Amino acid sequence: MASIELTALRKRFDDVTAVDGIDLEVRDGEFLVVVGPSGCGKSTTLRCIAGLESPTAGTVRIGDEDVTAQEPHQRDIAMVFQNYALYPHMTAERNMTFGMRSATDFSSEEIDQRVTEAAETLGIADLLDRKPSALSGGEQQRVALGRAIVRDPAVFLMDEPLSNLDAKLRVEMRTELSRLHEELGTTTVYVTHDQTEAMTLGDRVVVMNDGRIQQVDTPQRLYDYPSNRFVAEFIGDPAMNMLEVTVDEGPSGPVVRHEAFAIEVPGAPELEGLEGNSAVLGFRPEDASLADRDASSAGGAGTADRRRDGRGDPERTTGPIEATVQVTEPLGDTLLCYCRAGEDEFKVQTAPRTGRAAGDAVTLTLDADRLHLFDPETGEAIYHSDSDRERRAAAPEP
Repeated sequence: MASIELTALRKRFDDVTAVDGIDLEVRDGEFLVVVGPSGCGKSTTLRCIAGLESPTAGTVRIGDEDVTAQEPHQRDIAMVFQNYALYPHMTAERNMTFGMRSATDFSSEEIDQRVTEAAETLGIADLLDRKPSALSGGEQQRVALGRAIVRDPAVFLMDEPLSNLDAKLRVEMRTELSRLHEELGTTTVYVTHDQTEAMTLGDRVVVMNDGRIQQVDTPQRLYDYPSNRFVAEFIGDPAMNMLEVTVDEGPSGPVVRHEAFAIEVPGAPELEGLEGNSAVLGFRPEDASLADRDASSAGGAGTADRRRDGRGDPERTTGPIEATVQVTEPLGDTLLCYCRAGEDEFKVQTAPRTGRAAGDAVTLTLDADRLHLFDPETGEAIYHSDSDRERRAAAPEP
């Protein structure tokens, strides 16, 4: 195993900057996922680590060694590709051992033992004599993983390895990859555009956009405390709602004001001095609750739809906000309601059997511990509300 360190890494293709001066440390034994939209530079970064691309500037270190100028075969890495990269005329066993039998570093007995152990680990021991055309997509991916495992490298590099599989197989292979990493403990850098893969596999997750790192954090902290608007909207499905607001001074502290509602945010030193400025309010669809407007206006908060996840303190809510349901999307375990308040539309995720329908007049309450404010110009986060602010501030860096 080994750590990886990228310093001021930059890669240009003619007049296009694919990777724009990133600094990143991958810890020894860590499963690090790099996620972002197509063209964000994540695969180019991986190829620079592998030696398949030469950086325009910056350095790549694996362990204690600067490998920036080394060829791929000198770097003690194994790579798993999106298209499996199996030789069609070779059996699974020969694909797994290709190049090893001609190397002087391995005896035939050691190679055979490694293949047997890897095949048993991956559940493909009875497939070793088959060629790729006789294997399913999931079996081909296991062979590709086996080829990486038998080399016993210091680092695994994986470039969108599950993207060619159907949804059911992707779930199975995610579980398989987690189990393999738990068993082998090899330092792994995994590139994907799929946030579900990123959130379920990564010890930490790197979010990239436009060739730059936007945030590096644990999956839960990315979700709860996004560093900017891009991360907030990219991580999470459905995406976080974003509404334009202004920050005003209220009797008990700052007030976030929208054309259809106002929210008091007491005890928020981040908002001091921002009175009169514009901001963007973010909240996730599951951090809101709906109630019938008639019931709430008749003398109470009404019967709110129950939160699915159980998070949040029901005594710490904001609102009520009057809204109208525009469209509903039944998703099986949830019902997604597209609502309108004033000129803005937003999504609310609720229980599936609440009977909500287009045209319903509702009141909305937001979880006061799950609100976010972003700078409208830079997109940087300027405020995250939570009831455990002191614990979060004192927490060590992930």
